[in-house]
Amino acid sequence: MSLELYFPPFRPWWTSFVDFPTSRGVIEASYGVLRMRSRLPEDSVGTTTVTLTNLVIGSAIQVETQAGAVVENRTADTTTEVFTLALYAAGNANNDLRIKVRKGSAATYYKPYETLATLTSAAQSIFVSQIPD
Repeated sequence: MSLELYFPPFRPWWTSFVDFPTSRGVIEASYGVLRMRSRLPEDSVGTTTVTLTNLVIGSAIQVETQAGAVVENRTADTTTEVFTLALYAAGNANNDLRIKVRKGSAATYYKPYETLATLTSAAQSIFVSQIPD
């Protein structure tokens, strides 16, 4: 919170300091005056779910933006892994993902698998086709 000097229209004798929210988000009313806390492009608008199926147990999974920033990194404990990821406004580059899967730590080894995905508000299921190396 920060303080803001408030001059109400038509009533200058009510001049005072009011708390002004510094966080971003939805429109809110404060002391009878509408204040808007707008989101920045890098702010998430919610979450969505991506499910990877047909995984080889023990495979390394890396989910990253197409720009290269790592979003999630884990090892597959089951043949199906569910990721809950931040969703951004339509057109935001953070919605464009590269998903990499590889089992190369112990025999049987598998060739690297890579695919692209674009996040939407609808849940997605991606079939992973891992080929023995």
